[in-house]
Order: sequence, then structure tokens, then C-alpha cells
Amino acid sequence: MSTPAPHKPDTNVYRVRRDTRLAQGLFLCKIIIKKHGSVQIEGMGESISLVAKLSQILAKDGFTITKNLEALNIGEGKTINPKLVINLTKSAQFDELTKDIVPRE
Repeated sequence: MSTPAPHKPDTNVYRVRRDTRLAQGLFLCKIIIKKHGSVQIEGMGESISLVAKLSQILAKDGFTITKNLEALNIGEGKTINPKLVINLTKSAQFDELTKDIVPRE
């Protein structure tokens, strides 16, 4: 059984998994923002700390502006998983900071 891809090319959603690397996630988020103008980073369980870290780094370095943050609990009974969804939009200086990145079509 294969695992789902962390990003579907036609949407601006980036799903963080347990095995996602920070540098890879930052680069893919920049590519998504270049294509769509915004990115929605989401993760469940163990990966919510990486979701927060990705959004903090992108905002701190001037790439994005945090638009919306949503924390949810998914599940019922004894198994409840936290889910974190953060929407980021392109900052004014994003294009200048990422002028060397050219996404594939």
C-alpha cells in the first residue's frame, strides 16, 4: 500500500507527515506559493509541531503572512488526534526573495 503524496499539484494544500523533512517542506511551500499565491499547511498528531515550525520560519523570513490558524481534534472516544491547519499568503517581498526559484509546469 503506497502512502499519499504530501501535495496534490492542482491545490495549494501541503500535508505534513511524520517523515517530512524541514528543508524539503520549506522548499515545497515556496513552490506552492509561487503557483497559487498562498499555501495551506496541515498535519495531524506528531506532525503538528512541524506544521507550526514551517509557518513560523516562512513568516519570520518574510516569505508569507499568516492568514488563518485552525486547531481541531479529530476522532471520538479514546482515540483523538490533534490537527493543525495554517493558511499563509504571499508577502509583498516574496517575489523578490524567490526570484531564483522557477516551478516546473
